[in-house]
Amino acid sequence: MRVSLNEIQVMCRKAFEGMGFAAGDCEDAADMVGWLQLQGLDGIGALEKALDYLQSEAEKPFALRYEDSVLLVIDAKGQSVLRCAATVVEFALSKALRGGQAVLQIHQCHNRLLLLGYLGRVAELGLDVQARWGDARQVRIASFRAGNGCPDLHIEERSCAEDVEQSITVIFSRPATPARPQASAHAALAQGFSVHEATWLRLKQLAEQVLVESTEASRRNGAGGGSDID
Repeated sequence: MRVSLNEIQVMCRKAFEGMGFAAGDCEDAADMVGWLQLQGLDGIGALEKALDYLQSEAEKPFALRYEDSVLLVIDAKGQSVLRCAATVVEFALSKALRGGQAVLQIHQCHNRLLLLGYLGRVAELGLDVQARWGDARQVRIASFRAGNGCPDLHIEERSCAEDVEQSITVIFSRPATPARPQASAHAALAQGFSVHEATWLRLKQLAEQVLVESTEASRRNGAGGGSDID
């Protein structure tokens, strides 16, 4: 089936709300899925892989393991990177804007591709950004030039299999010359995006959890029967 970018973002926002994301984080995460679609990186497919983690970890906190003026080390405790992305990228960005450079390390995290949309936003604010993550066979590198939210992606093969932790390292740095914003056009916006029906149905079921919860609350409180204490 084919759906528009707006339909993807609306459905994802409702699905994230159904999984317990805070209101602002719902919007951010949905935007990131849409951004991946625009980059040709199959945001819906990446989200589908994340759903099994996201549905079971709403109450799991991530932890700060180390922080100084440049370095920020986060333990995601086996969660999807979406659970901490908005907060930790904002912290790292503030360090880079103050000191000219910052390094963010997120350990024990899954679905690391989903972090790239947040990094594209940072690049558009005028910083160079490079992210590295991998598995036993290869290392993936995404590089953003300041002013350009579209990454250059490439893969480095590992010479031998290694036991690699699920982590991602991101370097933020101020460019030597001022950034020049770059406009981009996406033909896919007019044609829509291909989405597996089973994935779309799963997102719809998550979104409907919000409607069910609202209906039950409405029945309990009645019209005008709620209270600020509740």
